[in-house]
Amino acid sequence: MFHNQDQLYPWVDKNPITSYHSQGYSFLDKSTQILVLDHAPEPQMSITDVPRVGDQSIIACKVQHRCFSAPPVLSLRGIPGTDRIIDSLVSDGIWERTIERTWKVEESHNQVECTVRYSGGQSAKSELLLHVECPYEEIKMVEPPGEMTEGVAKSIICSVSYKCKTNTPTIEWNYSDMQNLAKHQKISSSTYTTESNLTFIGSLGDNGKPLTCIAQFVAGETSDSSVLQIKKYEEPVGEELNEKDTFRVLAADVPFRFSALTRSCVVIPCSFQDNEDELMTRGIWYKKTGGLVYHNARTSVLDHFKDRTRIMGNLNEGDCSLEVDDIKPFDNGPFCFYAEKGLKKYRFNNSCVFIVMKASPDKPVISSVPAEVNAGSSVTVSCSVSHTCSSHPPEFSWSVPFINNELSDTLLSRGVWKRTSTITFVVAGGDGLKNLTCTAIFWREKKQDSTVTLIVQGTLKHQMEKSVPVVIPVSLLVVILLAVVFGIFFWMKRKNTDGLRPPPRPEKRRSVWDRLSRRYPQGAREKPPRPEKRRSIWSRFSRRTEEDRVGWQNARKSFWNRFSRRQNNLADLSVSYLNNTEMVACNKHFTKQSFPSPKRNQRRPAPPTPEDSYVYDNI
Repeated sequence: MFHNQDQLYPWVDKNPITSYHSQGYSFLDKSTQILVLDHAPEPQMSITDVPRVGDQSIIACKVQHRCFSAPPVLSLRGIPGTDRIIDSLVSDGIWERTIERTWKVEESHNQVECTVRYSGGQSAKSELLLHVECPYEEIKMVEPPGEMTEGVAKSIICSVSYKCKTNTPTIEWNYSDMQNLAKHQKISSSTYTTESNLTFIGSLGDNGKPLTCIAQFVAGETSDSSVLQIKKYEEPVGEELNEKDTFRVLAADVPFRFSALTRSCVVIPCSFQDNEDELMTRGIWYKKTGGLVYHNARTSVLDHFKDRTRIMGNLNEGDCSLEVDDIKPFDNGPFCFYAEKGLKKYRFNNSCVFIVMKASPDKPVISSVPAEVNAGSSVTVSCSVSHTCSSHPPEFSWSVPFINNELSDTLLSRGVWKRTSTITFVVAGGDGLKNLTCTAIFWREKKQDSTVTLIVQGTLKHQMEKSVPVVIPVSLLVVILLAVVFGIFFWMKRKNTDGLRPPPRPEKRRSVWDRLSRRYPQGAREKPPRPEKRRSIWSRFSRRTEEDRVGWQNARKSFWNRFSRRQNNLADLSVSYLNNTEMVACNKHFTKQSFPSPKRNQRRPAPPTPEDSYVYDNI
């Protein structure tokens, strides 16, 4: 480092060597400065294009140097491939060494490290993150559905190929309520496929609609569609069952097409009339294409239907209804019925039924409710749904707590029932829009729900009406407590200030009329003295004695003595100052028992006698 910023002066003498420095300074010179770095510069990395899994890509790492005789050594780590070293002159004395690596991009390639080492032992390195792309192909519907029959399940497969395992897609269908199974498979070291097998069950309302599968990748999606062509199931015309059998009875009453909810159960209605006295010994259901669906000998039944079928009715009463539990999407039939009496077999015309499958249950219907309801009011609402599983009818759940719930069943048509749930609930508080949801839960847990919106109003009014019986007593109690507190406060204030007040002037006794009247006493030329400060309610009705009071004030009579016409021999105590300001005289005189008249009340009281006078010193 001590050579940093040193200058060198190379020179060339124009004169021959024999006259070296003998004829003056006639040489050509040039100066240059050396800059020495204390650390090795980092190499620069670049990539030619975006790396895609499965494709070839080239990455380059280069560094400039000024020592052509001992160039630095470059190396790459993190990806396998073949290297090529390139040296090029950038400018006078500045060279550039580059290493290029060609490699096949894989999913695990995410980082490359380039290291440069100089002849003096110094080294430096750089890192580059590889954001490799995971390409995928367009999703394809392996076999379009083509023409289909209503209620008949069909498997439809969509498949997509892609490069990265971490980019495994999810395939979704626009018919999300139908069963679908996903399958992932590795084709090669970097190629994968995902398939989705949809068990599609169409209805007449789906005719002309698109069936779409969508593959959702981490970055992007691809889809494919096909237009549905669904036809109605038609009963075979003029087709006779088991033509080789000649013995027949009256036609059975079996619907030629009947709907059923997959994974739930179905009860196929069946009845017949038999005028013979001999009883039927056995009822049998079989599949038209071959195999027994129900037989009382379990070993005779197809494995696919074992323990899933039974006859619901009484054959001797002409009821041959068949229950199929946990019905599968492909259990369409047709299923046909025949019976046996001992060794005789009885065939029936019109005894075959075709099952039209439904992937999702019917949507429940909620009865009309008021658009606006008051909080706290009771509302009655019904929710009903149709079904074909009379042995296991659906149950209902509500989004609100209810007071009562009544269930009823109604027969809509042969084998088709409607179950209704009627509840009464109290509208909860909280003004605004509220949702009321009814959920129908079918056999084996398939669900469907419906929602209506209510506008709740009057919540504050409801709360006030509800709390009125409590608010009134509480308010009254608060008022009483406040009155008592203020009374005690004023009494304490009066008590503290009375000790600083001089004793009141003795005044002439007045009659009850004068005391209660606002008129001045007769003959009075001057305004009577200002009445003393009224005492608090607590003080006026308290039983405490006058001895508890501090300071000078007149002794008050009891409440009864002040308003009674009877006068007891009670002493009236009057207080006056003597000439000596430090002496106070207290005069006591007795009043008569009779109540004085107004005229007598105008006389001045007699002067106190010596025995009625008391002198207090040092007050």
